[in-house]
Amino acid sequence: MGLYINKGKHPSVYKNKKKIPEPNQKFVRRDSLTEVIDEQQKANVSLIHAINEMKHQFLNQEMVQANHWDKVTDQLNELRTSNMKHNEYEELIIHLLKTQEELQKQLSEKIDKQEEFQLGVLNRLDKQEALTEKISRQLNHIRSILFERTNYLAEKIDEGYKITSSYVYNLMTGSDQPVTFYLMNNKKVEK
Repeated sequence: MGLYINKGKHPSVYKNKKKIPEPNQKFVRRDSLTEVIDEQQKANVSLIHAINEMKHQFLNQEMVQANHWDKVTDQLNELRTSNMKHNEYEELIIHLLKTQEELQKQLSEKIDKQEEFQLGVLNRLDKQEALTEKISRQLNHIRSILFERTNYLAEKIDEGYKITSSYVYNLMTGSDQPVTFYLMNNKKVEK
C-alpha cells in the first residue's frame, strides 16, 4: 500500500527532498488482518494470473474452434455442392434411363410390327405357293386336254382329208378305188 499525501491541505507532510536510504524501516508490525489482506492480495494476484492464463487459453481455444468451424463449414459446403451435383447426375441418369426405356419400347413395337408384317408376307407366300401349285396342276390338266384334243382333231382332219381326197379322186377319175390305192400305185411306178 502506497503513501497517501494530501496535496490540498497538507502538501509538505511526508515530503522529503533528500534521497532516502533503503531499507529505512526498522520495525514491521503485523496483525492477523494484515496477514489476511496480504494473503487475499496474493490470492487475487494468483487468481488474476490464472484468469489471464485462462483468457489466453480461451482465446487460443476460440481460434482453434473458429478454424475448426471454418473447416467444418467448408466441408459442409463441399458436401452440399457434391450432393447437388449428385442429385443433378441422378436426375440426368433417370432422364437417360427413361429415354432409353422409351426408345426400347419404340424398338420393341417396331420389332412386333415387323414380325407381324413378316408373318403376313409368309402367309401370302404360302397362299401364293398354293395358288401356283393349283395353276400348275390346271396347266398340266389343260396340256393333257389339249394333247388329247389335238390328237383327236388330227385324226378327224386326217379322216376328213382322206374322205375328201377320195371324193375328189372319184369325181376326177370316175374310179371307185380309194386315193390310198392310187398313191400306192404311183409309188410302185416311180420305183
